[in-house]
Amino acid sequence: MPQSSFKLKVLAGLLLAFAGSASATTYTNVPSGANANLPFAYFGNAANPSGDSPMVGQVFALTLDSLLSSFNFYAVGNTSATFQLNVAQWNPSTNAQNQAVNTVGSNLLPSTFTAVDTYNSTGNYTTISFDNLGLNLNANTKYIAFLTSSDSTVTGVQLSRTQTAQDVSGFGLGHAYLSTIPGQGWQLPFNGNGFLSLQYTAVTAVVPEPETYAMLFAGLALVSAAVKRRNAA
Repeated sequence: MPQSSFKLKVLAGLLLAFAGSASATTYTNVPSGANANLPFAYFGNAANPSGDSPMVGQVFALTLDSLLSSFNFYAVGNTSATFQLNVAQWNPSTNAQNQAVNTVGSNLLPSTFTAVDTYNSTGNYTTISFDNLGLNLNANTKYIAFLTSSDSTVTGVQLSRTQTAQDVSGFGLGHAYLSTIPGQGWQLPFNGNGFLSLQYTAVTAVVPEPETYAMLFAGLALVSAAVKRRNAA
């Protein structure tokens, strides 16, 4: 094999390895698929049997700088309501206190994303999907993802919630809700079995380190130079 061809194959392998390092990772707390088991967390103004408030969010964190590509919540029943996704930083020392006024900060998403609702008649649940988010997330930083809507038809929509010994996805840290009881703000409740988490699926991609980009560009330059030499020969 000519030396130039060998170099090209080596560099191509390096570029493929780079691409592989940025592959997507899927996190979910319902690996067997969404389900309509009790209890639920309501999103709306209807009576709430599980004691949660209308605004419910999933608290999460990642161990590496990542790009949040998509986020799905699962609602019980069939809904065509209009939902928007919000992702904000979560600070347990301030956001999880019993305060009359307790916000989570501004939405970190670069633009407003409206969900695509897909109903599963067999499982009797709706997938509330947000794609192409492109949100950079910092490692070891707590975030909360929650829904908002100005649609009056959201009244009575239930977001399904699971009760697990531990969130095995390595993503979710727990379930938080914005209480409607005066004097209580965002809460992060636990029970004897561990976390109370909404059903969700999130897809992320690891953000390459700056030196990885430098290696990529150097490899591209070498490939380009090798191609030019071969053409000149």
